[in-house]
Amino acid sequence: MKYMRYAIGEIILVVIGILIAIQINNWNQERIQSEELDGLLQSVANGVNSDVRTLNLLLIARENIAIMADSIYRTHIAPDKPPANAVEAAYISYAFNDINSAIYFNPNTSAFQALKNSTYIGKLQGTDLALLINTYYSNAEKLRGIEEEINQNTRNLVQDWEADFTKQDIALFYRPFPAYDQSPAVRTRFYEILKDDQSINLLRNSTYEAALVGFYEEQILLGNKLIQMIKNSKETFDEQTKLEFSGILFSFGDADLVSLLINGQVPTEFNINYAASSNPTGLLSLENDYMVIEYPSDTYTWGAPYFRVNALKGRVHEMDFSPYDKLLIEMKGATGGEEFEVTMKDKKDPPDGSEARVRMQVTDEWKVYEIDTAEFTTADMKTIEVPLAFVFQGPEGQTIHVRSVRFKKG
Repeated sequence: MKYMRYAIGEIILVVIGILIAIQINNWNQERIQSEELDGLLQSVANGVNSDVRTLNLLLIARENIAIMADSIYRTHIAPDKPPANAVEAAYISYAFNDINSAIYFNPNTSAFQALKNSTYIGKLQGTDLALLINTYYSNAEKLRGIEEEINQNTRNLVQDWEADFTKQDIALFYRPFPAYDQSPAVRTRFYEILKDDQSINLLRNSTYEAALVGFYEEQILLGNKLIQMIKNSKETFDEQTKLEFSGILFSFGDADLVSLLINGQVPTEFNINYAASSNPTGLLSLENDYMVIEYPSDTYTWGAPYFRVNALKGRVHEMDFSPYDKLLIEMKGATGGEEFEVTMKDKKDPPDGSEARVRMQVTDEWKVYEIDTAEFTTADMKTIEVPLAFVFQGPEGQTIHVRSVRFKKG
């Protein structure tokens, strides 16, 4: 019996030793994997840092060529404009040389591919950092596509332009000196080429390069945030990042949650306006972490503060909200008992107040009010232009406080 107890004790000690050894081994493996993942992420950050430097240069180059093309068009193309002097001719020549030089964003993807192909990518799954990494590189591909479209259009116009002239003409236009100062015939021919329809088309097209600036700025914003999160070993977004990137990081319909208002602030993909029976001013304000919406007494017949889609630097004014079943509004009244209506409007809804609305009454305590989007029966959820409007009517003044507005999938 004594031997049995001794043997059992020995077995328990051995088992405990094995378990400790396994745990130590697991800790070591976890440490090694974390170090290797950190190394991969640092390589991603280094690549993105190089990308950001390139993007800043591209932004300046696109902006400059658009400015130069616009300046040449305005200064020299009109019939009554005098011929260019030597300095202006040099400016024009340099501009056309730049127009004929295609520039591209070539993102550094080797570290990203190494991370994707590693066994450690699963450790990031479901994190904000993983979302940001994937969004950065998918956005980069979209940017390349937009660049290629603009560059190809420019190449086609350059080919048409060069086909209009002899090789001697083109050589003269690209390098007009020193003959420009010495020969009136050279100056005349230079100006004839500049005023040709193909030259004018090329200049007009080049002004559109400025449209890429907003896309570069967005990519730089994503890149800088990615570098910062990796540097600080962060895997989740802070509230400011959620505000800045709401609508950039998510394709509407893919995200489980879309915010119109976060702690009283409007994300970049939306804006807020105020319509009323007469010109409203100063009725929207930010107080701490919520928005104050006022409807003053005996001033308007009706008033309607509303959120509007304003995506891609104001080029998109409608979005598909059909995946979202619930509208959540965190709000309270200034005194309690405030009554008003809320509504959603699609791009074809007439501005006559005929849209379906939901009646609301709020207390003086913060509360999240949940509304089924199906109640907005007149709104085509696939083409929403106004995802939320508050509608006040009559002479009675009311003030409400709104902290957040969200749409979520049911």
